[in-house]
Amino acid sequence: MQPLDKTLRNRLERTIKDARDIAEAAARAALEQLGVGEAAPFAYLSEQARELRRKLRVHGRQLGDSLNGGKIQTMDRLIEEVAYEHWHRMLFARFLAENNLLMYPDPDDPVAVTLEECEDLAADEGAANGWELAARFAARMLPQIFRLDSPVFQLGLPPEHQQKLERLVADLEFPVFTASDSLGWVYQFWQAKKKDEVNASEVKIGARELPAVTQLFTEPYMVSFLLDNSLGAWWAARRLTEADLQNAKSEEELRRKAATPGVPLDYLRFVQQEDGTWTPAAGTFDGWPEQLADLKTLDPCCGSGHFLVAAFLMLVPMRMERDGLSAREAVDAVLRENIHGLELDQRCVELAAFALALTAWKYPSAGGYRVLPELNVACSGLSISAKKEEWLALAGDNTNLRLALDELYKQFKDAPVLGSLINPEASLGKGSLFELKWEDVGPLLSKALKEEKDIERSELAVVANGLSNAASYLASKFALVFTNVPYLKGGYHSDTLKSFCESRYPRSKYDLATVFIERCQELLSRDGSLAVVTQQYWLFLKYYAGLREYFVRNKQLGLIARLGPGAFETISGEVVNVCLQITHNTKPSTLYRHTGFELDSVKGIEQKIIHLISSEVLFSQQSNQKKNPDCRISFELTDDGTGLLSEVADFGKGSVSGDGPHYLRKFWEFSSVDNGRKYWLNSPQESDIWSGRDNIILWDGEQHNPESELGFALRGHRVFKKRGIAIGKAGKLRFTPYTGELFDDNLAVICPYDNSNLEALWDFCTSGEFESNLRKLDKKMSVTAGTFTKVSFDQDVWLGAPSDINIRKPWSIDPTQWVFHGHPSNSNETLQVAVARLLGYRWPAELDTSMELADEQREWVKRCEALAGYADDDGIVCIPPVRGEASASDRLLNLLAAAYGDAWSNDTLAALLKSADHAGKTLETWLREKFFTQHCKLFQHRPFIWHIWDGLRDGFAALVNYHQLDAKLLETLIYTYLGDWISRQKQDIASHVDGAQERLAAAEALKKKLELILEGEAPYDIFVRWKPLEKQPIGWDPDLNDGVRLNIRPFLTVPDVGKKGAGVLRDKPNINWNKDRGKDVESAPWYHVFDGDRINDHHLTLAEKRAAREAAE
Repeated sequence: MQPLDKTLRNRLERTIKDARDIAEAAARAALEQLGVGEAAPFAYLSEQARELRRKLRVHGRQLGDSLNGGKIQTMDRLIEEVAYEHWHRMLFARFLAENNLLMYPDPDDPVAVTLEECEDLAADEGAANGWELAARFAARMLPQIFRLDSPVFQLGLPPEHQQKLERLVADLEFPVFTASDSLGWVYQFWQAKKKDEVNASEVKIGARELPAVTQLFTEPYMVSFLLDNSLGAWWAARRLTEADLQNAKSEEELRRKAATPGVPLDYLRFVQQEDGTWTPAAGTFDGWPEQLADLKTLDPCCGSGHFLVAAFLMLVPMRMERDGLSAREAVDAVLRENIHGLELDQRCVELAAFALALTAWKYPSAGGYRVLPELNVACSGLSISAKKEEWLALAGDNTNLRLALDELYKQFKDAPVLGSLINPEASLGKGSLFELKWEDVGPLLSKALKEEKDIERSELAVVANGLSNAASYLASKFALVFTNVPYLKGGYHSDTLKSFCESRYPRSKYDLATVFIERCQELLSRDGSLAVVTQQYWLFLKYYAGLREYFVRNKQLGLIARLGPGAFETISGEVVNVCLQITHNTKPSTLYRHTGFELDSVKGIEQKIIHLISSEVLFSQQSNQKKNPDCRISFELTDDGTGLLSEVADFGKGSVSGDGPHYLRKFWEFSSVDNGRKYWLNSPQESDIWSGRDNIILWDGEQHNPESELGFALRGHRVFKKRGIAIGKAGKLRFTPYTGELFDDNLAVICPYDNSNLEALWDFCTSGEFESNLRKLDKKMSVTAGTFTKVSFDQDVWLGAPSDINIRKPWSIDPTQWVFHGHPSNSNETLQVAVARLLGYRWPAELDTSMELADEQREWVKRCEALAGYADDDGIVCIPPVRGEASASDRLLNLLAAAYGDAWSNDTLAALLKSADHAGKTLETWLREKFFTQHCKLFQHRPFIWHIWDGLRDGFAALVNYHQLDAKLLETLIYTYLGDWISRQKQDIASHVDGAQERLAAAEALKKKLELILEGEAPYDIFVRWKPLEKQPIGWDPDLNDGVRLNIRPFLTVPDVGKKGAGVLRDKPNINWNKDRGKDVESAPWYHVFDGDRINDHHLTLAEKRAAREAAE
């Protein structure tokens, strides 16, 4: 079978997402019509409808819906269940029909029917239409998937919704129903919207969210690689002769000989030993059972059954050949004895079971449809909603059953969160009179409740039976466990999950993926093997050192293929750095060697597949891994006797503000860096070693105190006020000299113990050897700070070598760096610097006489003094001449001429305009058309010179220094500068000057908009989420500490004069007021209004603010 091509997959995705929306709307409507959530049944309901309502309410509570006040019931989970079951029953019916497996349920001779035949039979069978009948037939065929007695299917969906769903199923193309991976995509697409919503909400991940956020469809090549090199390697070791292994010329020759029809073993890898004999790269699995009937396999996170189906398709032909079974006998034997699956989400269990059943019925020469052995697939996340006494009452007088139910209740009370992490004892009451095995619980329960009529108890019995099946698998041991583990960082764990992981799995608690690696080891029999898709960070991150040491000392590492980023087709970038690994529950000998691949640098799935099949297999003696820093597992590290960088340098880890939008600003958002504003070093650019110097942090200990934030962390004490090298540690490394300031967590700083070694250290870090050595230790996109000094460092090579680099005194021509000298003629942005100076701005390097600068830099600072007289007095420069002042372009021209002195010429101006993308045009048109757009881009969309205009190219326009723009200056702009312009337009109208009437209308409209800003009534107000109501600004009264982002809002939100969303500004900076990441502390002023969310898009009336101020006085 071929996988679904991308075009059809995209269409399937749209269909599934539409289906979920429609099905949930239908479920809600049907349940509301029945009054399922209401405190009492509607009077008009028939007795039959009332009974159905009762059943649905009980079922909803079992799913997790709650009774509020004991009467009104929530319906969220029930709605999801009804929607899912109705849609998937139809979808599965079409899967069966398109594969000639939809059976008319004749008890003696079931016969395949088409969807068209279902339509013809519908009336006679009492069905509304063919789709309903097909769905009924499918449900009868799949009793383990669809509970025939479930009240969900007794509820009909409204016809208008039902018809839409039927059209969606009918419109799916035929190849969808024969592709090998369709069912996996079905579940992923069903969960996609929920996953996005949960990720956006930033909530801790508990039972409600886990199934959505941790599901990830496993790429087929990953499944094949892991199974070929575990189950396939076991098969090859027993199928190939000693002569085959001694005389083979290539791996491909061995693969051909080991293969059997249906089991091509394309990914099976072999290695040659020192004597020239070949052996499977992952091992020969000698500790596994010799008889396939005894080989038990498990996927504890089986999802939609991808691993289960692939293992089934390998095991059936193996059992046919090795055990002499027919296809039908082999299919039944594999389902009965070999394949086991567990999953947190019951819906996934249904998909996996359907995938197995469909594959079994389709298997060649196996007889098509028939009743299959019970599938060993169970839900490990079923919810126990009942009180304990109600639960135990199911046992009646049966002591054994009561013992089992009591244990189930204790073990599985948190099952919806923990799922397969639960580790029950292999048997109950061991050594007592009541010893009982888990697999005996189900039959006992069925017998005890055979005549049960109570709805509540019947629902509980279904759960108890399901959990007893799950417990029997979780308490068992397996020769092979295969899975794609769930990925969820520890910071997102709910309290229940966090507490469990910390207490049971302290070595691996940092991610659910690594916790599952440990849990899967517990599920292995002695000498059993784990074949797993996981993240590779556990191989090198420092906080997994304990886990690595445990594995290196106690488990054979087997085969490890580090795929790195880009291994999943549907996930881009560094979201999941993948590792395929096959480890053995066997203690390694001193000489044991494990194998693998380092494919992090290989781009694209196709190339990764080629390398997995054909690239050289790497070796490492496992005992040598203990010698690596923090016991890091790598094929690249060698113990060559070279020392570590930590012998000559210390490291510092960067700080975290806890709320960047509150505390972090660009330095140009202020006229000076003082009064509780501190320099904050950030990641540099690769092209400029003195970059990364654009941020400051507000830290006055009062209004701005980052120490009060939940996420705040002040780190780097070991390097503060020292000289060193700051390294941008995400992606390709970038370097900048460190001069002792606070620095961001995006950076790591290394400082030599001996300051005279600074230049040598710089040369080493920037040589390429440093990064190469670092990547042998840590493959993560963002390397942890402590790793930097663990790289190997040859002191004999690097220390004392001559260096001509000057990294001790800052120098920059970039106006976005605080060490920039401020002079326009020696800048890479001359025109922008000149405009800023014209408006009265001066750079920190000019104002801070204590700032250390290169001598030449300091000379440029001194030359700025000669330009002081060209700065505007009030910070308003009109582009057209107003109030007797010269035009902005003339004033700018004079400043530029003074800056360049004798070097100034028309050619210089032409070159400057060309560099500003305005070649052949005038300085005035550049000011009017290009300046503000370029200003916003250069200063990272935190502009400090604002271009206010009336929307006309020849109308009123003014450049305003934001730092000086208080209420008084805004009044001056409105009533003096703009007022003068309005008066002139009125005079021009009287003189019949063309265009004057239009300019007057535009100017008067601008005046009204600016007056709205001056007044500050909502929605043209400023809202600051870290200020209480009584301290919110009234009218135009900006606090520069609140930043450009918040203060500019009224100017952008008044009705537009030109560009959409730009309000009265010439262009729209890329600014929004969306919710900020993270949660506020409870003491934050708006915590209880916004439930801790960091909301910015909020408005307050003047009346509210004035009343609050009066009350506070």
